[in-house]
Amino acid sequence: MRFAAVVIASISIAGQIAASAKTVEYNWTLKPRRASAKDPSLSPDCNLNRLMLLVNDQLPGPSIEADVGDTVKVNINNESPTESIALHFHGLHMKGQPYKDGSATVTQCASGPLQKQTYEFIVLDQGTHYWHGHTSMERTDGFQGPIIISDPDNDDEKQLRTKYDDDAVVFLQDWYHLDGQTRRTGLDTNPFIWIGNAQTFLINGGGVYAPCLEDDTDGLAAQLSAQCADNCSLDNYIKSIEVEAGKTYRLRIISGTELIGVNFAIHGHNMTVVEVEGAIIQPYEVENLDIMPAQRYSVLITANQEPGNYWATTSVRYRNTAPTGYLNIKYKDAPAANLTLDAAVPNHPAWDVTEPTIELEDNLLTKNPNSYDDYDILSTDPDSIRRIIAVGTQNMDNVLDLPRFAMNNVTMRMSKVPLITQAYDAVASDSENTWPGTILPGTVVVPDKPPNAWNYTEPVQDSVGVYNGDRGFSYIPLTENEVVEVVLQNALAFNGGAEMHSWHLHGNPFYVVGYGFGTFDEETDPKSYNLVNPVRRDTVSLLPLGWTAIRFKANNPGAWAFHCTQPAHAVMGMGFTFITSPDLIESPPAAARSCVENSLSPQAADDDEPSSSTMSTFEGVVAAASVLVGCSILLQ
Repeated sequence: MRFAAVVIASISIAGQIAASAKTVEYNWTLKPRRASAKDPSLSPDCNLNRLMLLVNDQLPGPSIEADVGDTVKVNINNESPTESIALHFHGLHMKGQPYKDGSATVTQCASGPLQKQTYEFIVLDQGTHYWHGHTSMERTDGFQGPIIISDPDNDDEKQLRTKYDDDAVVFLQDWYHLDGQTRRTGLDTNPFIWIGNAQTFLINGGGVYAPCLEDDTDGLAAQLSAQCADNCSLDNYIKSIEVEAGKTYRLRIISGTELIGVNFAIHGHNMTVVEVEGAIIQPYEVENLDIMPAQRYSVLITANQEPGNYWATTSVRYRNTAPTGYLNIKYKDAPAANLTLDAAVPNHPAWDVTEPTIELEDNLLTKNPNSYDDYDILSTDPDSIRRIIAVGTQNMDNVLDLPRFAMNNVTMRMSKVPLITQAYDAVASDSENTWPGTILPGTVVVPDKPPNAWNYTEPVQDSVGVYNGDRGFSYIPLTENEVVEVVLQNALAFNGGAEMHSWHLHGNPFYVVGYGFGTFDEETDPKSYNLVNPVRRDTVSLLPLGWTAIRFKANNPGAWAFHCTQPAHAVMGMGFTFITSPDLIESPPAAARSCVENSLSPQAADDDEPSSSTMSTFEGVVAAASVLVGCSILLQ
């Protein structure tokens, strides 16, 4: 439910602020939490003792709800004694507000343990989005929740609202029983420890860990009995959405998954896709829906079956195994019935069949593309478009001796100081060069093309050889209003297989103009592009052994992360940052520079002067806790 709002004066950002704009304020407390045998109420799946990071003790976290033009103010009190945090508003592009994105080491310093932080920004992007932690793997511990932004003045949105009676969120999560920081440690440890598969799949914060339902005292359940809640049952832990016969509902499906893409379906009910990450599309009816990590869809369903309980389920896509997710679609006044896994479930495609994804992508067509102010980039002269071919490969880091990911042979590393402040300071102090000629010390510019091209369906280690020759904080410089086309190119992993990746661009929406399989051909493949009504979104899937082409206008000066949304892949280096015309942004607020500075160097002690070295998001947590307890920082 929306918090009470206060009317504020009209503010103009990009000419999109209405006189009725208001402030919507939220007060959140983030705490480390565990369910226990004495109080299992926090457990989402019957399993006990799993460390979680919860906002206001909710899983998923509370919703942000506002109208386009409103000011949103989020006050977050971090009561974790060990975790530094940043809060990203995924799908809100923060146009003209480059320090509000909440991406640690890119647009701000993370706020330290036991700190308070306030985010205040104007929302300009309608649709179904979500917020989540953006340091390390904290969002996988429960630190995420929905964002619902309405635009009362948008004709397509107003027309869509006449098509349904009510709406509901369907929030998807693959749920591991080891916390995110433990799994992150395995990725950074030699020998390397992969995160493996999740133990449970949650829908709206509910699921059941299968061994806890076992009735076998000699089997796995007995071994795990101390970890299972006494009240474990489908009725107690599976969540329900109640519907009324004859009515139509808008389900806002948000994928907060960590590793896997899934297929979602409802037994006995078709769905009509009507929105993709804020873009209203031409209605497209489906029996089931593929959704990859960090993607969002709105679908309409009509309660047109006999009153009863109907399973909505998920099945894994592009990995060969994962737990099933369950949600009960419960008709109002349906006869009482205990939930059972023996009830009928919907059909899903096999995990490795690509046709359902391709058919979906072919039919995601923007309803009124010319209503967007960047529609002209679809008809831009091809010779004036900057094409970046970004090839993602695995590599062995020759310093860490660990497997990493690299884009065009450069592994993304986290900066100790936010890239946006580095860029701002560099252009402000460089009197000889103008952007993009300004040099950013300690960084690496990712090349527009891979240094060594090859047939990307062949093993990477046999074709490229030496990787990761450059080390630094990676970025690609852009200039304001440059039209950019990025071709994401998949390649084989070390094990000879190819993975699905889900890519998210901060700061700008984009059009998905093309996709295919094999090695992208610059001469022939652009001829198959949809330049009429492609879907406009912010998160796109890259299928195994495939390529995907996106196009956007760099009309939002700032520093904007572009990365794989699967946290394990991102922390292993799959991504980089676009820095757009930092000479056109305002000076950073103090909060953007609030990284902890500490040193215990002998030189400092001898001089009786503190020598300072800026610490990264993941360094010096204890120092952060001791130095910054009780501090409050404001991003506005």
